[in-house]
Amino acid sequence: MEERTRPEGAVMPEPGTVNGQTTDRPVGVQPVYTAKPVQPFRASRLQLGAAVYSYLLGWFYFCGLVLGAPLMPFSNWHAGGMNPATLGVFCVLFFGGAEFFLRRAGRKAPAESWWWLGFAALLLANLLILRPLLYGAGYWHDYEYGYYGWQVLALHLGAMYWLVCRAGLLIGGGRTGCFAPLDAVLCLLGRPFFWFFLRIRVMWYGCRRVWEKLRAARQHKKRDLLGAGLALCLLVPLFVLALMLLAGADAGFASLLERFAKLLTVPEWVAGRLLMFVGSLPVGAYLYGALGSVLRQKPDPERQSRWLAALDKQRCLPQNAMTLGLLAFCGLYLLFFAVQAGYLFGAFFGHLPEGFTAAEYARRGFFELCAVAVLNFGLLLAVTALCKGRPEGNPLLRGLTAALMAANLLFVLVGASKMGLYVTRFGFTEKRILSSWFMLVLAVVSVLALLAVFRRLDWIRLGTFAAAGLFLALCLCQHQRLAYRANLAMYQNGVITQLDPWTLHLQSAGISEYDLADDLIRAGWGVGETPEDVMRAVKGYSGDNALHYGRDGEGNRQLWFYLYDKAEENSGSLTMTLDENGEAVTALELNKR
Repeated sequence: MEERTRPEGAVMPEPGTVNGQTTDRPVGVQPVYTAKPVQPFRASRLQLGAAVYSYLLGWFYFCGLVLGAPLMPFSNWHAGGMNPATLGVFCVLFFGGAEFFLRRAGRKAPAESWWWLGFAALLLANLLILRPLLYGAGYWHDYEYGYYGWQVLALHLGAMYWLVCRAGLLIGGGRTGCFAPLDAVLCLLGRPFFWFFLRIRVMWYGCRRVWEKLRAARQHKKRDLLGAGLALCLLVPLFVLALMLLAGADAGFASLLERFAKLLTVPEWVAGRLLMFVGSLPVGAYLYGALGSVLRQKPDPERQSRWLAALDKQRCLPQNAMTLGLLAFCGLYLLFFAVQAGYLFGAFFGHLPEGFTAAEYARRGFFELCAVAVLNFGLLLAVTALCKGRPEGNPLLRGLTAALMAANLLFVLVGASKMGLYVTRFGFTEKRILSSWFMLVLAVVSVLALLAVFRRLDWIRLGTFAAAGLFLALCLCQHQRLAYRANLAMYQNGVITQLDPWTLHLQSAGISEYDLADDLIRAGWGVGETPEDVMRAVKGYSGDNALHYGRDGEGNRQLWFYLYDKAEENSGSLTMTLDENGEAVTALELNKR
């Protein structure tokens, strides 16, 4: 039998071809890849109802909260931008409407959604009830007092997070998980803007369906409709011509037509509200992007598992390389603490480095230390998510991550000691309280991450709840009232030697000027002066060049300004001392900084 050989360089024919020519596919053989057919866009009646409802939400938010305009025609109620009462009504409309549509869609409320609903409700109760009771109704229109902006931002984030959690669409399978920061960003920004044009598609679908039904109902009357249209085109111009001729023939009839034309003109309030409606369209589209998207998507309890499985496939960093990297970071931090031990830890004992004031020492490096702490969290996530194999099975790697979190906690403690030294010298202010809260959150999350190294602990989930709970506690404890009392007590006990009445004036919302003057006198500020004199002194303060008033060691009155100038040699405090008779003991002198 003759042996057949394939010539060198010859190409074997592909299956399904004869002599290089394509043949028909055998019957019953399916292609390996099939293109998924594009499904036509559809929207349920529930989604259409939510789209119409979003116009009301957008109108109320834009007109009542952003512009502070009257919400209804002929209404004299001017709510004021971001007024808590208007915000409360909007929250009732938003939460109530979302709950109604989700219940109609058959979505059961996860247990965690009640926690986030309570978070938003307590924030709103603080704005609507607690603070007005403490500070008076005037607080509603005075936004310098309290962390009003931070609370409103937290309320927005809590509302959007609750909506996605209520629909069971969080990445963690309907609950807060290790992807909580990503969930927060997607809820507030990603989901609403990704589905920003969904309402247009839903409304267009609804209008098209209505038109199709009308056209189908009148299919047999096409000729009648065409004839009616031709009749209108013929009669309307003739009717207008007759009106013009009659108006020219009689002056009384012409005046009657003019009055009728005025009735047809658009009133001013209608034109203004049309412009407001146009401005509310993007707001409503944003809100429906969040609400409509959760109505169109179905809960997926296995989403977090799939995401984690996908991350496992992306593990590309060798453990040896990550171990060397963590060794470098830990060595760097150890060197930093060793070299700067006296500078960093002096605040624990109340000592200032030479050449530094308390303000300079507290501010210098504070935000950098907080940034390093946040950077360490990112490094921990990189080790956990991108390192090959299982990092928890490597004892050396676990020890280095524990040392990294311990250094992180030490960074936070150093920053807290600096802030504590600053507060014991100058008292509490709004920014110092907020910075202290942020350091407390970093410390709690650092401890949770440190525990997670040795135990199976979802530290991101627990840290999210801890941050939300601490912020809620910060708002409910009425920190400004506490700071006001603490500053007076520290000045009276000699802990702080300078007291800025303008800061106290900002912290004393709801306290009358007479009570503020009495509190200042009892604390030792302006001893021997009448409350009226103290009130006049407080009213004359400004935020930039702050006037300070007190007594020197001999009982003489002192007045001084803080002067700030671009030239360093012209900056400092301008001081003048007066005796009991008002005579100048020392002339004005500039104490340079």
